[in-house]
Amino acid sequence: MGLALDGIWSTLRCVAALLALSGAAEAATAELHVPTCAQFLDIGQKWVGLDEAVAAEVLGLPLYQLSDADIDRIDNSLRDCAHDAVSGDERAMFEEDRKQVPVLRAARNRVRRAFADFTSAKRTSQRKLADIAAKLDALPASTASRSAVEDARATVSAIFFELDQKRVRAQVKETLVQDFPAYSEVMAALTRKRRAYILQEQNQLESNAAEALEQHRAEFERLSLPTEAQDATIILQEIDAGKDVRWLTLRQWAALVLSNRENTSVKAEQQRPAGDPPILAFEIIRPGYSTAEFGFRLRGQDLLLVQSGTDGHLDPIGTSNERQEANSLLLAVAVAER
Repeated sequence: MGLALDGIWSTLRCVAALLALSGAAEAATAELHVPTCAQFLDIGQKWVGLDEAVAAEVLGLPLYQLSDADIDRIDNSLRDCAHDAVSGDERAMFEEDRKQVPVLRAARNRVRRAFADFTSAKRTSQRKLADIAAKLDALPASTASRSAVEDARATVSAIFFELDQKRVRAQVKETLVQDFPAYSEVMAALTRKRRAYILQEQNQLESNAAEALEQHRAEFERLSLPTEAQDATIILQEIDAGKDVRWLTLRQWAALVLSNRENTSVKAEQQRPAGDPPILAFEIIRPGYSTAEFGFRLRGQDLLLVQSGTDGHLDPIGTSNERQEANSLLLAVAVAER
């Protein structure tokens, strides 16, 4: 909770700026930094307020680590500054700042309570997250278990959000990702389950593609796809958290497209742009949908989707958003909506 405080707080705000400029803030993080009389004076006549986070930065310690002896050192420093003041105005300012020391103590106590609350919440959350991780690993990667996994993901997200808010209020700098193994472990369990689903879906698609090829072999042969491209693997670029995924072969994808009842016409042709490697272009007519168009380029044993569009507009893929749209369309023509 932020506080607009007079005296010592406004002075410490100035000290924060001075430390940032001088580079001394980093050097002071290991122990208490008591401002000098000159730093106290620098902004003594200007009230700007200071919140607890800035106070921790200035003093070099999170407030929950601030001891009574530390606060006494700040009070004694102000007393000494008042004693050595060269003018009555300076002395009055230092004495006024000393009146704010109890406010600093109250802020310290408040952050200590927040830290205790955070520590307790971590212990409780650790048990919950460990239990969720164990249940996730025990779940089979089946259609029936998907809702349970999504519920677990939502629960973990809610726990993380609440705990992270407590961490911020407690002035703990280490993030939960850095300093909370239980969170890392449950996220790893979610990742394992997600990969299991992906593998399951991939295996099912490959099985469906094999059946589709047997049923639509004549139509597949009429596409006259280049022999060297048929068994090249389509690379879904940037589809998995910004990473590329090796997907189906062109043969498998084309078989699924031909078997999809939402598609009524599939055409393929090899285009040879001047000065560029050839493009294998597909046009897929889907009544009730836009006509889908794709351009693939062979790179070794990989097949890259380099062009995409609808209704006669086959354009190069230039941005991440365009690539996501192209990937989605590529999947949509292969698998009918349920």
